[in-house]
Amino acid sequence: MITLIIVRHGEAEPQMDGKDDKDRKLVKKGIKQMRRVANFLDELDYTFDKVLSSPYIRAYQSAEVILDELGTDDKKIETYNELSPDQEPPAFIEKLKEMDNTTILIVGHEPYLSSLIKTITGGSVELKKGGVAIVDYNPAEGKGVLKMLLTQKVLKLI
Repeated sequence: MITLIIVRHGEAEPQMDGKDDKDRKLVKKGIKQMRRVANFLDELDYTFDKVLSSPYIRAYQSAEVILDELGTDDKKIETYNELSPDQEPPAFIEKLKEMDNTTILIVGHEPYLSSLIKTITGGSVELKKGGVAIVDYNPAEGKGVLKMLLTQKVLKLI
């Protein structure tokens, strides 16, 4: 069984002419959102063995903020091109099959993350900016269960 803690990156700089989408950075609100995610994960005693991020700056920074807030910034963030927003989930799911019996923090983008969740669980969801989904995935069966889906609005209330 693999536990996937799936996080959509926090609020980032707006898209601008001349600036590549992958180079957009988190803004203060996005940093605050990721701290809120980290505090939620800490409250529920979630720890992770691996941290995987899209290569886009805003996703990588989101992972850094979460690790920093949890005091586990000694963990290495691995970037996976398969988590880029223009990719399809099957290639990433194949890589997951090599990581059984682990808990993985995944930070990425929409619509990719919703597509990943649907491919694994069969459920249609939308992951808002700064949102968190927890999925238990059985690689042997190729199936998963969505355990939790939270927006920033809900995280503010916790």
